[in-house]
Amino acid sequence: MNETPLSRAEGVAREPRDFHWLERNIPCQAACPAQTDIPGYLAAVSQGDFEGAYRINLADNVFPGVLGRVCARPCEPPCRHGWPGLGEPVAICFSKRAAAGHRAPREAVVLSPVFPATGKKVAVVGAGVAGLTVARQLVRLGHEVVVYERHERPGGMMRQGIPAFRLPRDVVDSEIRQVEAAGVRIACGVNVGGDVSVEQLLADHDAVVLAAGTLRPNIPKGPGVSRKGVEHGLEFLLSVNELGRRDIGRRVAVIGGGFTAIDCARVALRLGAEKVGVFYRRSADDMRVTPGELEEMAEEGIPLETQVAPVAFDGDAGGVRSVRFIRTRPGEPDADGRRRPVEIPGSEFAVEADLVLLATGQQADRSWAPALASPKLFLAGDYATGATTLIEAIGHARQITREVDAALMGGSRVEDVVRIESGREVARTRAMDAVPRQPMPGLPVDARKLEAEVETGLPADRAREEAGRCYLCHYKYEIDMDRCIYCDQCVEVKPRPDCIVKARALRKDGEGRITGWDRRDEHLLPGTPPFLYWIHQEDCIRCNACLEVCPVKCISVQKVSRREAAASA
Repeated sequence: MNETPLSRAEGVAREPRDFHWLERNIPCQAACPAQTDIPGYLAAVSQGDFEGAYRINLADNVFPGVLGRVCARPCEPPCRHGWPGLGEPVAICFSKRAAAGHRAPREAVVLSPVFPATGKKVAVVGAGVAGLTVARQLVRLGHEVVVYERHERPGGMMRQGIPAFRLPRDVVDSEIRQVEAAGVRIACGVNVGGDVSVEQLLADHDAVVLAAGTLRPNIPKGPGVSRKGVEHGLEFLLSVNELGRRDIGRRVAVIGGGFTAIDCARVALRLGAEKVGVFYRRSADDMRVTPGELEEMAEEGIPLETQVAPVAFDGDAGGVRSVRFIRTRPGEPDADGRRRPVEIPGSEFAVEADLVLLATGQQADRSWAPALASPKLFLAGDYATGATTLIEAIGHARQITREVDAALMGGSRVEDVVRIESGREVARTRAMDAVPRQPMPGLPVDARKLEAEVETGLPADRAREEAGRCYLCHYKYEIDMDRCIYCDQCVEVKPRPDCIVKARALRKDGEGRITGWDRRDEHLLPGTPPFLYWIHQEDCIRCNACLEVCPVKCISVQKVSRREAAASA
């Protein structure tokens, strides 16, 4: 009568129901575009193994120190610890930073190659996160890779767009050096499309990957948008971060509702602007920014006005002097599910500004890369998908890496597998659910300068405590019904309503994946058809109470993880 959601008790599994178990029971990892082994590194941090946690991250997302500061954190909203009655999500991103910050200082970490040298040569255009991810992954697969970057230093948006007070440049430098130490050659100051053509790269290499990001600004329409003093936010950030610009207007209006808008506003304030404001055409709930950024902006005294759209940029020969806005209301949903702003007639108003920064999005510039129908040409990251986040660009780059490798080698050589191992007893307690999420320490407002990192990181002991809140969802507890004596003791000690259920039968789909259960009627008399005890992983808090009370030791623990491995023959 045994029922198990996995295809085997131990070893490497590849069946749909094995991946279904991972996706359903480890929601943080399923939400991560890079499929990072989040429970694995949180367990390492909780044990004080910061080096091990860093290496787990390094294998999956390439830039742990960077992402520990500026990741968009898609993993945190689905975290089980944030479900009703279970507290707040684990501070996964802060824990990633802790792994990078508290590991013992040492030389660059270089992961072992997956395959020996292949003799294949690949050119990558763009040294941002996507290009560098593709490059490092391809080198690990045995290929020779050179990355061409038109700017004088590699890093893309890590250096050109994100301000140093959010992302210190020594962190960027350190993790790029690790990419180089893996065997990637980076050639800066090379303008592909000018100094060398894409056609020439295709002729000289076995594959070419375009990962040049989205640097072509979207400029809204409106009278006066071409006036002096109206600039695109990305160009402004590049001029400050890389070219040393320090001049700023007295009154700065930032238009937009994403990462670039908030960064522009906070940079302008640090450069000495007397008045800075952010204006956005939708609601604050629609803003796509890193959690905590709006709060930090508010702490710094930067006001946010929502549901307003620019209609004109007024001024004179000297430049812009004010922006005319019109108020909006939510209309019908657009393609991404957000409600399209609708202008409210007669609601116009003006805001004085001598510098207007348009954080209104950007797209890939394809002018230097003509449409080439070549099986040797690939697109990666934002250059392929449009503007996204760093972690999404890394996730896409990892997918493209496999496509490139398969094209070079005549078939797929790597695949995702599910590794099932005998697990340890975790021994969390119900009281751990009440442990509050650790807040990120930060600089006082009066100490926040252009180069001073605002978030200072969790101390080691607090990082361990925070990571210890994780439910360690990759551990699966299961009852062997062939050995069970139906004593009910596990049910009597269960801490959650449905962590152990009495089921009449389990429901499955056509591929054997367990999708639910039918409860046993508790009023049935003894001797009625048998039932089974089912540990519902979504309610399990890994407290070990059932395992400890079982008189016949019929409860086992398995560790279930997603791994990248050489493809099976």
